[in-house]
Amino acid sequence: MSKPPIDEEFAFDPTDQSKTQDFGLMAEIRREKPVCRPMDGVVLTTRYEDTTEAFCEAKTFSSVGDMRAPGIVVPLEESFMGELDAPLHTRIRRVLHRIFTRRGALASESWTRAEVRRRLSLLEDRGEGDLMKDFAIPVPGSVAAHVMGIPEELHDPLMEWSNELLHSSWPATGKTERGEGIAACFPELTACVDGLIRAREEAGEDAPPGLLTAMVQACDDEGRVISAHHARTLVVNMLAGSLSASFMLGNLLYRLLSDEAFDATLRADPDKIPVAVDESLRLEAPVSFLFRRARVDTELGGCPVHAGEQVMLGMAAANRDESIYPDAESFRLDRELPKAHLAFGVGPHVCLGNHLTWMIGRVALEEVLARFGPDRIRLPDGFEWVCVDHIQEYGPEQLPVTIGS
Repeated sequence: MSKPPIDEEFAFDPTDQSKTQDFGLMAEIRREKPVCRPMDGVVLTTRYEDTTEAFCEAKTFSSVGDMRAPGIVVPLEESFMGELDAPLHTRIRRVLHRIFTRRGALASESWTRAEVRRRLSLLEDRGEGDLMKDFAIPVPGSVAAHVMGIPEELHDPLMEWSNELLHSSWPATGKTERGEGIAACFPELTACVDGLIRAREEAGEDAPPGLLTAMVQACDDEGRVISAHHARTLVVNMLAGSLSASFMLGNLLYRLLSDEAFDATLRADPDKIPVAVDESLRLEAPVSFLFRRARVDTELGGCPVHAGEQVMLGMAAANRDESIYPDAESFRLDRELPKAHLAFGVGPHVCLGNHLTWMIGRVALEEVLARFGPDRIRLPDGFEWVCVDHIQEYGPEQLPVTIGS
């Protein structure tokens, strides 16, 4: 196939948030040229069917470099789960999937609810705070750390370091001004996680229960499944990955505080809370897109794709595909999803934490509504929503609030 030119009408840099999270632009692309080439070597999908096809065709589209800037590939043991291809991806996923099930999420619900209540109580006692910094950021990370069997006193510092990592250049490039790789870039985080791994290696059968112990001790016919170095990366993966749930919470809480009808509907009919979580994940997908790399010459939606090119899977754009979701640009609590939204992806790399994330959103809404009456918790007058500074994540950077008596 001859190499097609960039689609100049829709040209943009995939690292430019002002473009990738411009839903009007994505809707225009979806109408005019739903699979296009916004940059040399990059192909963008904006329709549900094309995006789903690329997610599911793992033999055609490699996951290596899925969260990185175009052209960036990090060493295998510095790679998150979403960046791994089979057979290693399959071997590791088999270990992790024992915990990340719907039953596992339900088993964590009572601990999650207690943690949500504790965090809300601290906010209530102070009478003010930032719902992102004081609630939405730490809660999902604490749940992930709890599932891994990490002591509670380490939850907050681990999430502070993970939040620092998310806001750095490391997710896009694998390095920062400190150096290259997690150990060089984030020495405090590395020391803490490596210490937890080493303690479980030394404890053997006496190691504490939890996913981290399962990761450290997992062996199959080929030997140890996850090296200590890669175990460190995957712990960081799960902690930093929980921040997507944080931005889901931020999106839900912002809507609750800024939309009186939404608040009133959920109070009158709490059975709609699960629908609210799914509709937020669809309309306000906390991860806007992921990358895949074409292994062979192929095509998507009639657009040629060359071996080696990156495919930018527009999850947020696909979630607003009018051919799949009627009235797609509206947040509707009466919506019945004809097809599952793509906030968690689909196919062999579907997000392992999807059940936990959904449970956290439901529990958080239930507890906030139960604790605070209408208009008791308020955003400041003139508050302006600002998106988190990250090329893929979508959610509020801050949610400052005051809490009345």
